[in-house]
Amino acid sequence: MATVLLTDTAQPWVSPLAKALVDRGYTVDTNGGLVGEGRSALRPRRAAVAVLSAGEAAPTRTQVAELRANTGASVIVLIEGGNFLDRLETYEAGADDCLSEPVRADRLLDVIGPLTGWRGRLDAEAAGDAGPGYLPIERRILAALVDQAGRSVTVQQLIVEVWGPGRSDEEAVARLYLGSLRRKLAAALPGRWRLVTDATGYRLLPASPSDQE
Repeated sequence: MATVLLTDTAQPWVSPLAKALVDRGYTVDTNGGLVGEGRSALRPRRAAVAVLSAGEAAPTRTQVAELRANTGASVIVLIEGGNFLDRLETYEAGADDCLSEPVRADRLLDVIGPLTGWRGRLDAEAAGDAGPGYLPIERRILAALVDQAGRSVTVQQLIVEVWGPGRSDEEAVARLYLGSLRRKLAAALPGRWRLVTDATGYRLLPASPSDQE
């Protein structure tokens, strides 16, 4: 079963989350240490998902990059009372998901579950669908759209697929990154996909030669 790394064992949510993860069949690693700006006490290890408690501020790109480089994991960031701008900064730093603290163990489990299946899938598709200029959250949105290529997909359908149910607070974030994804796909040369809007949502279509002119 997948390994989940909990990087800050001092947080009150760690013990109940670790127990809940073990009950679900996950392997839990709580010996990772803390990750800080320009340094890491994290010994190299492999994990499917790593949970980083960032305190009151969004993490830096260095923090997220160190954690991902040391573990190969999808990164969930927890921010105390995180608002829209905090979440936006967290995704821009390269996190796969962001939640506000305090957070219940069951909610974290709902987020961890889907992420355990995303990592290898995104790595395998990156060369053909999204290059290095795409954020992890944009790759996940693109992968969800590829699954429904040619069909109209609403923002709420994408939120359920990418973030999971009960995440309506991510609608503004989703719309922002859909716009970013649309621009990046349009600028890609040669492009494989184009993202268009219709009356109900978004539709991913194969790029045509005229799109590159």
